[in-house]
Amino acid sequence: MPEILIALISGIVLLLFSTKTLIKLSETLSLSLKLSPLIIGMTVVAIGTSLPELSVSTIASLQHDYGLAVGNIIGSNIVNILLVFSVGILIGNLRIGTTKTPRNAIILLLFTFIYTYTHLFTNFPRQTLGLFFITTSFLVTFLEYKWALFGRTHEDNKKFKNSKRVRFTLGKLILLIMSVAGIITGGYFIVTSTEKLSLITGLSTGVLGLTLTAVATSLPELLTTIFSQEEHEEKMTIGNIIGSNIYNLFLIGGIIDLFSGNTNLIQINWLTLNLTTVFLVLIIFIFRGKTIPKWIGLTSLLLFFMYILYETKNLSLN
Repeated sequence: MPEILIALISGIVLLLFSTKTLIKLSETLSLSLKLSPLIIGMTVVAIGTSLPELSVSTIASLQHDYGLAVGNIIGSNIVNILLVFSVGILIGNLRIGTTKTPRNAIILLLFTFIYTYTHLFTNFPRQTLGLFFITTSFLVTFLEYKWALFGRTHEDNKKFKNSKRVRFTLGKLILLIMSVAGIITGGYFIVTSTEKLSLITGLSTGVLGLTLTAVATSLPELLTTIFSQEEHEEKMTIGNIIGSNIYNLFLIGGIIDLFSGNTNLIQINWLTLNLTTVFLVLIIFIFRGKTIPKWIGLTSLLLFFMYILYETKNLSLN
């Protein structure tokens, strides 16, 4: 037990410093490339903070535990919305943009519906779906970059016109790569120690994927939200949440499908995934161009605790 706790604490500390470094460097990268923090959050930061989910789900897939693999990414998406989003609202002044954020929210909603529909109501070969999802995730990344270039001379023009010139040096690039590696390592320590603690308590892999492991692998997103709010980078906060959820489903979900057969995943909580995503999109459109009130964050946080209690109680009985 002591070595498990040491690994857990070491992972949290490493994750803390690595995420803090990633946010600072991402802010510099945004200014250097003159690209919106929202786009940097949706691509560079989102991929970086989704690496723990990638690690856990890939390992679970190789071990033919597809329930845990898919449960982890579904649970992480739910946690990102109900916990990470609510923390962003409560600790800062999370203002929603009027153009790029609503557009990306619709993309996330569409991808969530597609991922759910293809896994519940179609008989497409999983490998074919995997290739489609992975290809689409790369296409979205390319489109985000093109939209960022357009925004540089339009809605983001004033921001970058008044900002000082910043250089992103080779040393900063190396440090960026090291921070991502730190997130992977810290995430690995946290997830493996969480798994061991869960096995000691006797919880099922369903509980592990949808609750404890999901929360553990969402820690990078949570820390990113906290640190980006400290730096007053609200766009990076919301961009990271939306981007991470997109990559969880289509990039990591696609990789899972490449390894899996036509496994029945009906036991996964698809309804909660879709309802929470609809909840996020509604909040984004209702408060477009405005700051989200604190009571929304409190409501979301309450829903998170209800979700954890429900899943733990429901799945531990199975």
